[in-house]
Amino acid sequence: MEGRDTLRLAMRWTWAVGPVVLYAAAIVVLSSRPELPEPGFLALLMKLFARSPLAGWFGFDKVSHFLEYALFGLLVARAMRILSGAGAGRVILATTLVGMAFGASDELHQFFVPGRDASLFDLLADTFGSLAGATGWVVLAGALRRLTGAPAPARPAREGT
Repeated sequence: MEGRDTLRLAMRWTWAVGPVVLYAAAIVVLSSRPELPEPGFLALLMKLFARSPLAGWFGFDKVSHFLEYALFGLLVARAMRILSGAGAGRVILATTLVGMAFGASDELHQFFVPGRDASLFDLLADTFGSLAGATGWVVLAGALRRLTGAPAPARPAREGT
């Protein structure tokens, strides 16, 4: 039975952490580029944003950082709930701290990439995006649990307890 439990644990970790690792790798790869590609849809969003009242407050760059890290926060919060079963507040706090740390490392990395720069305001957008993504996951997961009648995630058994 021990081999089966090890396989089950490995599959659980892969299911939980795999998307986080893949998405984080995509962020690092894109941060390594001196210039980001602008697909047609992104160019359209940028034009629409430039005409919106929000454009006077902050640039599209901050919106893109916020959205990029909102998805990161959602994936990290999902992984934490799957692996730890921690409560909503702890998941949101831990995810926000992970997002802030990863955002800081990303900004430091961009400091050394020609054509890119590091920005405290980008880091703030990353942090608030992580907070929003984590909160979104907790709210969405709770709503889905209530709709389906599924139980809250249980904390995995710890050895020696």
